[in-house]
Order: sequence, then structure tokens, then C-alpha cells
Amino acid sequence: MLTGWYPTFRLNRPLEPEERQQHLAYKAAQPVVPDDELGMIRFNSTFLEFVNRTFKVKGMAATLVSGVAAIGFVLFNAILAIVSYGRYAAGGYTLNEYVLATAFLTVLTSGLAYFFWRIHLRNDLFAYTYYPVRFNRKTRQVHFFVHEGAGGTVTVPWGDASVFFHIGRGSQNRELRDLRCHVLKDDQVTQTFTVGHYWWHENRVRGEWELIRRYMEEGPENAFDHPQDRVITLSPQGTWLNCYMWVCHALGTGLYKFRFLLFPIYGLLTLSRWLTFKSCRKPVWPPEVEAGCAIDPDDPYRLPEPTFMGEFAQDDAKYQRAAERHQQRQSWK
Repeated sequence: MLTGWYPTFRLNRPLEPEERQQHLAYKAAQPVVPDDELGMIRFNSTFLEFVNRTFKVKGMAATLVSGVAAIGFVLFNAILAIVSYGRYAAGGYTLNEYVLATAFLTVLTSGLAYFFWRIHLRNDLFAYTYYPVRFNRKTRQVHFFVHEGAGGTVTVPWGDASVFFHIGRGSQNRELRDLRCHVLKDDQVTQTFTVGHYWWHENRVRGEWELIRRYMEEGPENAFDHPQDRVITLSPQGTWLNCYMWVCHALGTGLYKFRFLLFPIYGLLTLSRWLTFKSCRKPVWPPEVEAGCAIDPDDPYRLPEPTFMGEFAQDDAKYQRAAERHQQRQSWK
């Protein structure tokens, strides 16, 4: 789901009827098991932190295709320019013909390369490795990271009617769902943010919301239903291992057994994701946000943060619980 990049989120408008219908109200329990849905990266008594939806597509197929296309157009232009010059030097072209042909091809191929940069690559490359969303239960605030510097963090009050959470839909594929937040002013949408990943079934969004809601309203001790669910699985670090494991996850269990046969696909996507992460920088919260997010050294509810994806899920009990939850999700289809 690339909604928000293209097309961009529509702002300065009232809420749509479908958004009101899919509203996720505060203090209203969801009829699903709370689950971070692989989007949580930090959990303690002070705050809960998620990545936003762009993490799922970072450096993946759209980036690989767009990058190869943009580079291909530039190289194609360079090759044609060299060939044309050879023809000109041999007397095959006049100077005017050579200049006009080279200028035309340069404008054409540069325009096509810029098209791919404009619609996708500029959002993914040379940006941030991820865009965190932090829920601080002590200050009762939600922080959305946009960029570093002045105005780069949007802070809104938890529980306020002007902070409207709902289940959003994709623009390219209407079957995809995500957890979306509209910031309202005078009943107009002024800003839009996403939390966690996108999914094919809205129950996965509801489970994510239920975890957040319980954490903020009932405390970290009541955020999970099952003790084996208390684990952080996702690592946002852009290592080779994390990139490869994310590609395996994204392509699904059905293809995993063919990963060696399909190594060119797995390898190219892993390389694309790794290079994308290498081009980006890690987000840094401003001092005023960190000042309100101090963690007690003896915090009993602080969960270990993995260095690689699934590090703590290798425990047999946690693995069995994850398999059980996977089977439960099959009934949603």
C-alpha cells in the first residue's frame, strides 16, 4: 500500500462517511486479541513505540523496479550519446543533427528517470530508516515523527476528539487496511499519519489498536491477553539479516520453501532493501520528547529489543503461541 505517497493523503477536508463508520473509539474494547502485528519496536511502562506503514514497503519491489528503471534510462541515454557521437565523428550526422538528437534523448530519458524519482524514490531513498510513532501513557500524548528539526514532530493528546483513529483503506487496492490517524481542527483533517503495517484483514488492525488502547488506558500489565505474547519481534535495524528476514516474511510462507530456487528474487529484494536503509538515517526524537519518556532502570514491564527480527520468538513457548495465533487468523479469511 503506497497511499500517502501516491496519491498523497487529502487534507483540509471533512471526515468521510466511511472513515466515521470505521472509527476506532477510545475506551471501546475490540472483539479481538491484542497483537502488535509485527509493528512494535519498544515497550515499557512509560511508552509504547511503533513503526509507521512505510517500513513495510521500504526498499521492496516498488523501490527496486523504480530504481532499476531510473538508472536504466540514464545509462540508455549515455550509451546512445556515445553511439551518436561515433556516428557524428564518422560523418554520419551533421553537428546540428547530433546536438538536436542528443538533446532530445537527454530530455526524454531524464524526464522518465525523474518521473520514477518523483513518484516513489524520493520518498524512500535518503530519508529515514523508519518513522516511529510513540504513545506516552504518563504524559497522555502521542508523538508522530516526521523529520528532525523544528516542526518535525507532531504531538497530540491521547483521548481527545480531535485525534481521530480509524481503519483506513488503500487507494491502489481497496482490500488493504491500516491503522490511520487524522488530526482535526474545526472538523477539518489537517494532518494524517499511519501506525504499524497494512494488512488484508481489518481484524489485524483492530488487534493492533486494542493493544495500544489497553496500554494507554489500562496500563502495560493489561496490554496483552497471554504472557507469551509479551515479546518484541520486529527489529528496525537495516542489517543484511533483517533485510533478508523481512523479504522472507513479505513473500510469505508459501514461497519460503522455494527460497533457494528463487534466490535471484530474494537476493535482489534483500539488496534493494539493504541499500535503501544504507541511504537513510536513523530517526532521532527531539530532547523535549525524550525528556518525557524516561524509563525506570528497574521497569518490570520493559521488553527486550531484538537485534534481529524474531530473536526472542525463537523460544519454544513463544513460537507455539505465534503458531496458535496464526491458526486463529486463518478463520478470518
